[in-house]
Amino acid sequence: MSEKVTISIADGHLDRIDEVVARLEQAGVQVEKVLRGVGVVIGSVEESGMRALGVLDGVGSVEPDRTVQLPPPDSDVQ
Repeated sequence: MSEKVTISIADGHLDRIDEVVARLEQAGVQVEKVLRGVGVVIGSVEESGMRALGVLDGVGSVEPDRTVQLPPPDSDVQ
């Protein structure tokens, strides 16, 4: 099953972000967005391959995408 991920590029690799993106794609990441200004890549990858992404050269961190659901403003939980 594929999981959405947010990948931070390591500080020392921001000037080579295209190389890091190419490595991510070779590792199985389906890249959706590259936010060059902040050094973040958004995409999806099979769950089984997610752990291996963290050891790729130029990758700072890999975080699974999380959805947060807030209660409606008129609910009792506030």
